[in-house]
Amino acid sequence: MYTSEIDASKIGIMFGKGLTDLDMKRLNKSFSNPVTEKEFRNLALFLVMSRTGLRAKEIVGLKFSDMVTTPEGDVGFRYIRKGGKVRITLPGAEAIQAVKEYHRIAGIQADDFFLSLPNRARKGERTNLTTRGLQMIVNSWGVTSCNGKMVHPHSIRHTAGQKIMDQAGSLAAQILLGHSSPATTGRFYLRPYYDGTKILRW
Repeated sequence: MYTSEIDASKIGIMFGKGLTDLDMKRLNKSFSNPVTEKEFRNLALFLVMSRTGLRAKEIVGLKFSDMVTTPEGDVGFRYIRKGGKVRITLPGAEAIQAVKEYHRIAGIQADDFFLSLPNRARKGERTNLTTRGLQMIVNSWGVTSCNGKMVHPHSIRHTAGQKIMDQAGSLAAQILLGHSSPATTGRFYLRPYYDGTKILRW
């Protein structure tokens, strides 16, 4: 029997909540030649968020003192994921360098990756960037997700998760996103379609 209804439990729940590849490329390009502190911060945030798929709370909690080196020689950072377990994220050399450049340009000497702008009323005092502050920064980027919603930090996580799921499979996406099992990742990120035309050619 034909039905036009789609069982949402059998498709990627997060389908459409991320950004298109085109929008990600546009953001990357818009941040590529920073001049001001805000621009250096935006570049660092974009690279760290898009390369790690971390949640907003995990992003604002990143610290240089949590650095670890993997057996392969890559630099990673410990973070506490949802549920309280400690995991390791690998932002990559480009993202880490962007954070260091942001600190250098802004004259920041702090353990935390991301801080607020100087508070003029408090003699330039800075505080740790909050999840609300991160939300406002990402909103200011002025793009929308595939389903037309204003971009927010989790949109970048969805985008990273979908990309890894598509290119490397559910196990890689599970590890990147810190899910408890690949089944969870599949439930969220398995696309409701597959373009077979790239393969089905005779």
